[in-house]
Amino acid sequence: MSSHSEGDGSVWEGGIRAFQSILRRLQYVGDDHSQFRKYIWSHLARTVLRGFYYRLFKLTCRDIISVGDRVRVIGPKGNVVFGKRCKIEEGVYLQAISRSKMVFGDDVTICAGAMIRPSGHWGGNLGSGMVMGNRSSIGAYSYIGCSGSLKIGDNVLIGARLTIIAENHNFSDSNRLICEQGVNNRGITIGNDVWIGACVTILDGVTIGDHSIVAAGAVVTRDVLPFAIVAGVPARQIKSRKSDEG
Repeated sequence: MSSHSEGDGSVWEGGIRAFQSILRRLQYVGDDHSQFRKYIWSHLARTVLRGFYYRLFKLTCRDIISVGDRVRVIGPKGNVVFGKRCKIEEGVYLQAISRSKMVFGDDVTICAGAMIRPSGHWGGNLGSGMVMGNRSSIGAYSYIGCSGSLKIGDNVLIGARLTIIAENHNFSDSNRLICEQGVNNRGITIGNDVWIGACVTILDGVTIGDHSIVAAGAVVTRDVLPFAIVAGVPARQIKSRKSDEG
């Protein structure tokens, strides 16, 4: 009995330490007199309390989690796994009906209104799911269609309204309706330390290399080299971040 109580105490102590660590880090740059810090604390308290409910019934996580208003999680609790100190903002939709788990690392942020959806709502092909590394974020109102495999690395910055489609329709038979020819999935990989601007579209079969940048509004239809800066429709390399390559 005493060992059980000690175990419970250590869990609570760990949670309190994590919460205190977050409080110390949260502040606005330039707010020298901490004028606005109380708003952060108030928001944190509300969302962390809501996060306890989600940990019990909706998802799995390794630490306290901040969950905003109107967040929907559809699917088995064990299919959605978060690391430490993660934030899910208001209006996010997570559909965890997939062959593999949807796994998010530490310090991940999913911004307001984003939708992550590996499978259809009414049956059909079962999607693959996704893995996202540490300290990465998904921008507001993004759509992540991870019916094919999706891997996102560490320290990835994603702007608002990203669209990822890890699936293509088959259409080779002109005598049949496209909707009757099925789909194919090759998967998408986004490396580490990548910056993806607002309103970018990434299509199936693409690998985006480490340390690269995708400009706002680009449509990525083919692989992006490490350190490359790409822009346009379809996206083409316009520069390299490595000085010896221009």
